Amino acid sequence: MILDDKAADPRYLYIPALRGEEFVSMVSVPIVTPLGHLVGVLNVHTRARREFSGADVELLRTVAGLVAGAIENARLHRRLAEREEALESFAERIVEWQERESRRLAGEIHDGISQRIVSLFFHLSAAADVIGADPALAAEQIGRAQELAAAALDETRSAIAGLRPPVLDDLGLAASLDSLGHSFPGLDVRVDAAELRMAGHVETAVYRTAQEALQNAAKHASAQSVRIRLSQHADRVLLEVSDDGAGFDPEAQRAASEPESGVPSPAGLGLSGMRERAELLGGTLELISAPGRGTTVRLAVPFTPPAYPGSAQSGTPGWPAHPPG
Repeated sequence: MILDDKAADPRYLYIPALRGEEFVSMVSVPIVTPLGHLVGVLNVHTRARREFSGADVELLRTVAGLVAGAIENARLHRRLAEREEALESFAERIVEWQERESRRLAGEIHDGISQRIVSLFFHLSAAADVIGADPALAAEQIGRAQELAAAALDETRSAIAGLRPPVLDDLGLAASLDSLGHSFPGLDVRVDAAELRMAGHVETAVYRTAQEALQNAAKHASAQSVRIRLSQHADRVLLEVSDDGAGFDPEAQRAASEPESGVPSPAGLGLSGMRERAELLGGTLELISAPGRGTTVRLAVPFTPPAYPGSAQSGTPGWPAHPPG
């Protein structure tokens, strides 16, 4: 509270736009939210000298409390709107991802599996027609049918692996990453992975990120060696894939993956897919690279335990390990 001679009071701050020279007395009360957060100050000025009573100050405190509530409500409304917008964006990306996966799987079934099954049917029909008259020809047709059945089975396994790699159910995430490293014979891959068991969708996302990073190291970076690390820090799981390849400028890569046509490059699709996968899990994907200094892909996601500890996440019971015959 200042009754007069504001300029001599060290608490007073002169602001030309408020024309303080036209006023004599003033009182200030803090605007504090119900949670105790200071969001502003309520100032009242008078042109004539006035001694503000306790009732005056108490009334101003009440008004300041109402203002604080309005400010807090506005902030909460803005945050809620931002969160709803983010959820809508995530929902759109999920739908787009599901559509892409559905089209991919439908294409694999139509172009591969279904065509082989049609051919299989014709070979078996031909064998049935000649099985009494020409057993040798029937045996030949049956042999071709067996080959087609084996090929269809392989393609079916590949389609299933595209949704969730069966190796995750068979070996667990740590061993699966080690097996993944051995599938790139041109790279010296070292794996240091903690034995973690998580929800199936989280394990799949971590595995796919490592797989994409290894493919980039082999195809684009001309790397010789790669180090994969998997660890848990409190409630977060951290995956790091570091290579000694050519490296690149991440900003330049981001610009190149979004040309004027709006169609991302293949490399851009891989990186954007990893980022989208991380965001959908509530995590982050960090890309650290520079020309001539290799690349590190760092994925951090919340640790989500499996729904049924100790059990397979999404196996295919009864599926034969090898084609019959």
